[in-house]
Amino acid sequence: MGELTPGQLEAHYRDWPPRSWYATRGRRRILVGVGAGSAGLIWVSAIVCYYLAPSLTAMWTTFALTGAASVIYVVVYSALVGATRGVVGLAERHLDERQSRERQKIQANAHRGTTVTLVVLGVLLLSLAVPKGETVVQIPAAAIVMLVFGVIATHVILPSLMAGWQMSDPPPDDEDDPDDGRDDEDQGEDGRSGRAPGRSGDGQPIDGKTAT
Repeated sequence: MGELTPGQLEAHYRDWPPRSWYATRGRRRILVGVGAGSAGLIWVSAIVCYYLAPSLTAMWTTFALTGAASVIYVVVYSALVGATRGVVGLAERHLDERQSRERQKIQANAHRGTTVTLVVLGVLLLSLAVPKGETVVQIPAAAIVMLVFGVIATHVILPSLMAGWQMSDPPPDDEDDPDDGRDDEDQGEDGRSGRAPGRSGDGQPIDGKTAT
């Protein structure tokens, strides 16, 4: 996905998708689940290729699953751009210091997730490659290609999914101060009474002596 400028991001906010899709943490996490499902479709296509390739069924199933995964993730990504307020999608040079730190943390966590995925995949492939008696397991080339594609897709989309999952709701606006309606003459710029310190309201000193 290409990086956006602030102007493009603002236009994205106004146009699509609707903010109701990502207004709350629960809805954002639903989006993340759908995005993760799009990546899962690619892994499913690798499994289909393992059992059915080479065949027309495997080929068309792979095309259908990959196309569906691409469309679903494009929609989810568009919503996450708005949900994260630029942490996802905005070019790095346009991020403020807080957003930059947040993106770096998300990317670090995503890379750890990719590492775990690679380790699990390596263990799985190793278990399949070890001969079991006289049986030799053959893995179709199409399945290997889809596995590699699945790893790349997971690596690419995981940061945006983690950003949407971790983002918290913005704090509610503070309620208006009930004292804000007081007359300006009763309150100075520093919030204290506008009257002279140490005198009563009629100009008499607090100690009871007559003012000069």
